Parts: sequence; C-alpha cells; structure tokens
Amino acid sequence: MRIYSACLLHESNSFSPLPTNLDSYREYFLYRPATGEGRQLFDSPRHDLALREAALGKGHQVIDGVYCSAVPSAPTNRRDYETLRDEMMGALRQAMPLDAVLLFLHGAQMAEGYDDCEGDVLRAARAIVGPNIPIGVLLDLHCNITPEMVDHADVIIACKEYPHTDFPECSENLLDLVTRLAARQIKPAMAFQPLPLLGFFHTTRQPMRGFVDRIKALEGRDGILSVSLAHGFPAGDMAHLGAGVLVVADGDQERARRLAEELGQQFFALRQEISALSVTAEEAVDLALAEAAGPVVIADVSDNPGGGATGDSTHILRALLDRKAGSAALASIWDPVALDLIRKAGVGGRLALRLGGKVGPLSGWPLDLDAEVVSVREQTFQNVLGESEDLGPTAAIRCAGIDIVVAEQRVQIFGPEVFSIHGIEPASRHILVVKSAQHFHAAFSPIARRIVYASPPGLIGNDFSHYPYRKAQRPLWPLDRTPFAAFGQRWE
Repeated sequence: MRIYSACLLHESNSFSPLPTNLDSYREYFLYRPATGEGRQLFDSPRHDLALREAALGKGHQVIDGVYCSAVPSAPTNRRDYETLRDEMMGALRQAMPLDAVLLFLHGAQMAEGYDDCEGDVLRAARAIVGPNIPIGVLLDLHCNITPEMVDHADVIIACKEYPHTDFPECSENLLDLVTRLAARQIKPAMAFQPLPLLGFFHTTRQPMRGFVDRIKALEGRDGILSVSLAHGFPAGDMAHLGAGVLVVADGDQERARRLAEELGQQFFALRQEISALSVTAEEAVDLALAEAAGPVVIADVSDNPGGGATGDSTHILRALLDRKAGSAALASIWDPVALDLIRKAGVGGRLALRLGGKVGPLSGWPLDLDAEVVSVREQTFQNVLGESEDLGPTAAIRCAGIDIVVAEQRVQIFGPEVFSIHGIEPASRHILVVKSAQHFHAAFSPIARRIVYASPPGLIGNDFSHYPYRKAQRPLWPLDRTPFAAFGQRWE
C-alpha cells in the first residue's frame, strides 16, 4: 500500500520556564522533506520512526512527511508550531493519492494559541485526505485525549507500558488495523471514556501490571480491536486534562461504549493503589542510607527533563551533602556554564564551583562546591530503550565522596552507562540518583537493591496541588473528592 508517515512529538509542560522553538526540535530530532534537513537521522533506529519502520518492514511504499520531536518543555511558540504543521500537511497534500496515513503524535502537545495540537493536526489531515482514507495515530500513554482527536482519526492506539518499551509492538498493531481498514476488512468504531483522574501509574508494579495484562488479553477477541489506557499528562493545563480508556471495536459502537465505561470504572477504582508514591529529598536519602548495602536508586521525579523539568535542581544533592552520604553518584545536573569551567580546570584539577539552581526557584539554591574533576567527555551516549542517544559533552566531578555528572544538554537518565563512561561503577555505589520518573527502571532495576521515588519541589512532581491550573476541568482526583462520572459523556 501507499502510506504517508509523519511524526510530531512534544510533551508540553504548561508550567515549564524553558521556551520551545524550531531549534528545540532541531537539537533533538528534525527531518524536513521540503529541504532534506536531518535525512541522516534515518540511518539508525529511533522510536520516533517506529511507524515508518513498521510499514517499510511489511513492504509498503512509505512517503515521508515531517518527523520531529523535542525534549519536553514549555508549549512551542506559535509561529514554529504552525511552520511544522504546515510543512507536514504540505507533504501530505503532495503525497496524494494514498491508501492510508500513519501519524506518530504525543497526545500532550501544546503550542501558543493551541491547547490541542494533536486535534489541530488531525483536523487538517482529514481536510486533505477526505473521509475515506484511513488515518491511524500512535500516542504516548501520557496523553490527554480530546474529542477532536477521536473525531478525525479512524484508529488511535497508545502505548501500554511505562517505561515505554512497547512502541515497536504498538506500531505493528496500528499498521495491521489501518491496512485492514484500507482493505475494507474491518470497520473500526472508537469510544473514549474520560476520567477525572490525575496521576503517574507505573506498569512495573501491581495492581497496575495486572490491569494492563487483562486489557491486553481483551484485544483480538469478541470484536475488540484495541484497548488503550490514557494516563494523562498532569502538567498540561488544558480543558481535557486527565486519564481515560479508549476502545476500538469492529463495527460495534455500542460494544466499544460499554467496554470503555466498564474498564474506566475499574481504572478509576484502582486510583489509590496504582498512583505513584514518593517521598521528600531528605526522606529518600535517609531510606537509602538505612539499607545495609546498595545500590539504592533514588529517582528525582520532580526534576525529570522527560516531563519538562529543568534538570538543574539541587534538592537531592544538597540532602546527600548534608548527610555526608559518600559512596553516591548523581546524574545529571544541567549546567553548561559549570561544564565550561570544569573543562578548563581539566581532569585532576580542583576548582571552586557554583553548580545548579539557575533556572528558577523550584530548582533550589545553587551549591558552592570544592570539586575535583574526575572525567571530561566531549561525547556521551546512553541506551534509551534499545536506541543509542547522544548526550553531548558531559563531565564528572567529585565532592565529599559524591560523584556528580554535569551535562551540557538537558536529558532524562535512562541507563547506567552515563555513570560508567566516566569510570563510575554503578554497582559499587551505595546510592545512585537519576533525574528520571520511571524510564530508568528498565535498565537500573536489575542492579538496584531498592528503588526510591523522591519528589522534592519541582516542575513535574507527584503533588499536583502545586500546579496553578487555569483551564483544566474540575473536579479532578486527587485534588478534589471526585465521582467517576464527573466528566459526563463518553466521546465517540
């Protein structure tokens, strides 16, 4: 089949102080067919290209549109979002005639003047291809699904795992459904049950693990084509903020409605048990030190760049220093100015260094350290769920027995190689601190004696009462005492 494929990914944090523009995408991943910019990015596997690779793997003819993604931050400025959208739609218009359209979108992207970028993109795509060409959409599970998204897509699938290890599998599933629809073998009917629910839900632990497994077992039986859990993205302040259940049934709208409501009730009933729990920075360090051996991995949830945080928070590092923790390592502090000074001091050098705490009040106070330079790397890589990610220049410094990785780029930590590349052996440390909410789990859990989730002040923590919501519908649990039906009708 002749299939158009494109990708536009950004998890937009309404409360982030970090601007997002075209260069933000260029720094991470940007391919523009009109200019050929970024063509070399196709040379290695990337999750951004999962739909494209699935279609090519099945022998389909793929016409490439724009592929772009940026590290989570504030909503994209209006001009650059419209530029990317219009280039994506221009490539779609030129690609006609088509058998199908495959779009990899995030589900929580916002821009200045656009609270629902996915709905906006899908409305524009539908206007170009008309009612008869199937549009399939792959989403991150941290999506805030809107009526416009459901109205203009034929099939929507969100990944099911957190960490997101299943994008390749979900891409294959979406491709199968969309090509079957194009061949008139199925007739998808979608229903979405919104839930007045905020939270982060780890699929690595029970009872969420069992709930996801039960949902997966429903697919392919009794006319159910797909079931997706939308976890929502709590830092995206928009009218349709919240979790939900999306069901795709074959030709049976009522079946999709009933199952979406039934699973939505089950999801909502589990909210107390499945919500991620966290402690303060000081409590996290105390819990780690109480363990007889390590490594104890402390996840700095609130300063996770993967959710739009700044990556320069000093709260947990200060707690380590105050408690003279020793035998600890932290990755990473985003501080290009400090990194430049570290480079100039050189390996083995010592310097008085003011580190972190630069972007805003939630980053904490900068720390004044007497630091020894342990390692400097002009290029650093980490394994991101099977893909190699270039982290750019990094360095490691040591202060009071604590090793600290300092980075030029703002990155979420996925794998222990960010330590080992600097000669820091992760398994030998009593405490490892990573700026990540959950994606670290896949690589670190095999070596961790214990995992502790810490949520000091920050831009993406588990305490949603700090978010100054203006647009979100209320009531929302856990901010309010909330009935299941607070959001009213399902969307179809």
